[in-house]
Amino acid sequence: MLTKALSARRAKAVVDTARGLADGTVLFVEGVRQLAALRFEVSRLDHDRDFTLFVAIASESDHLPPHELRSQCASAWLEQCDREARELEVLHRQQVRAACARLVGRFSS
Repeated sequence: MLTKALSARRAKAVVDTARGLADGTVLFVEGVRQLAALRFEVSRLDHDRDFTLFVAIASESDHLPPHELRSQCASAWLEQCDREARELEVLHRQQVRAACARLVGRFSS
């Protein structure tokens, strides 16, 4: 029973994150990183096609500070990071929304 409950919680985390990322209530880079990390918890596939985009964008943005470390960064650096994050979002937004829709469909109960 614990396995089913844990599986359900992980699937819900994927769905909630994907929905938030798609509707803009989850920060773009943070949501992408969360989904890239969650793939290990919900998929046994090494190269799960539904998560590939998130893994690629997370890799592309791995130099950007996570939200919880921003208070420790210089404001000029944060401005540059924010510009890069916005550019990534503009570049990938349409593909990310489509990928989020696939994840919601796949992991919704």
